[in-house]
Amino acid sequence: EYRPLTLADVPAMLPIERGAHRFPWSESLLQDSFGERYCNVGGWRDGQLVGFYIADQLLDESTLHNICVDPGYQGQGLGRELLAHYLQQSAVAGCRCWWLEVRRSNERAQHLYEQAGYQQVGVRKGYYRAEQGQEDALVMRRGASGEGGG
Repeated sequence: EYRPLTLADVPAMLPIERGAHRFPWSESLLQDSFGERYCNVGGWRDGQLVGFYIADQLLDESTLHNICVDPGYQGQGLGRELLAHYLQQSAVAGCRCWWLEVRRSNERAQHLYEQAGYQQVGVRKGYYRAEQGQEDALVMRRGASGEGGG
C-alpha cells in the first residue's frame, strides 16, 4: 500500500533513513521536506512503513530528493516499486521532466534509475559527504528533451 506521508510519519521514517544510508538525513531535514511543493509517499506492508520517497514539483519538472527502503526489505523490488509509483504519480500531476542526484559509488541505484529511463547529464563535484572527504553526485534526467521516456 502506498499513501502520502505527513509530518506525523517522520518518527517512522527516521529509523529507515538511518538504517539505509551511511550518511542519513537528519530528523530536522526530513521535517523540512514537507510542504505544498513536496510529494512524499510511504510504502506500507502489514501496517508498517517499509520505504518512502521524497520529491518536489515545480511546473512540469520534478526532483526526486530521497528514496529509501528499510534494510530488512531491500532486494525485494520495493525500491523499483517506489520509483515507479513516484514517476506515475508525478506524470499524472503534469510532470514531463524528472531530475535526481545519486552518489557516484551507488551503482545499484544508478542501474535502477537507468532502467527507469534516466540518463546522466552532469556531475556535481564533491556534492556528498563521504568517509574521507567528499563524493561526486551524478546528475540524472528523465524526459523533457525527447530522451529517456516520459
